Amino acid sequence: MKLIFFIFIFSPIKLFSQADSIVKVFSTDLMRANILKGKPKNEVKENTAHFRAVYYTSGELKYIEFIPADWDKGRRKRFKPSDNLKLYYEEWNPKTQELLNGITKKETVGKQHYIATLDEKGLVNNVDYFNKNGKILYTFIMHWDKNGESSQYDIKFYYKRNLFQLNKELFAPDLSTIKPGWIARYKFNTTGITKSVHVLDEFENLYYFYKFKSNKKILQSSYFRSDSSLVGSHKVRFNKNKKPTRITYFNQNQIMKNAITYEYLEKSKIAISQLNSKGEIIERRILDKGKVN
Repeated sequence: MKLIFFIFIFSPIKLFSQADSIVKVFSTDLMRANILKGKPKNEVKENTAHFRAVYYTSGELKYIEFIPADWDKGRRKRFKPSDNLKLYYEEWNPKTQELLNGITKKETVGKQHYIATLDEKGLVNNVDYFNKNGKILYTFIMHWDKNGESSQYDIKFYYKRNLFQLNKELFAPDLSTIKPGWIARYKFNTTGITKSVHVLDEFENLYYFYKFKSNKKILQSSYFRSDSSLVGSHKVRFNKNKKPTRITYFNQNQIMKNAITYEYLEKSKIAISQLNSKGEIIERRILDKGKVN
């Protein structure tokens, strides 16, 4: 959906105008989504970093500038529309394109963080994820249409990974290997629910893919080889708090292979049971929630 801002003559907000432009000033304590949606400031202090959003007189966004604080101008350049603005955050939600908890470059030392690269329209192009040691593990690559909307993003991996270890609800151990340079392409609907994930190599050759169906209580995940042959599927049941209570795995013939159940005993304890193909418990463990992997 294209973002349109209507400015009325009785608005109390101070605006700076050019022949074909309207300028608004925003503070830097806003997340990326709110740079466009947040309330402009009447004024900012001379020594305060801020965003400067420039609009066409029609109300359509022209570009966003980042103006560094006076003390920071020697180290951080003023962002111009032709540049790629980089910002640092502690959290990132690719489905909603929201960057949360902004931090400085200095504050990233010793903690996992995200570095977002924005284009001249304020849209997120790439988001790099770094671990506590400052090593980049993967990059989110956004795909935008001409209206500034997104229903797809890629995750490019720089090290060998396992999708099942990253998300046990969506993925299965049978088909989840990721090699360096490979891409996981996520497609989601307008509510942010993932519809499919395709895994490709660096040349975009398809290796395997997942399809998902879900409602409030159940997630159905099916996985296929590149030739569309079914490998298997699993069904995840959730409680009223949206926590998984059971994951049941099936083979390509929809015959149950095994299952895992989760019981939330206390605030800090969880019981995990392994079931065989007959539904019999073969192992049960009680763990602290922080140790569940």
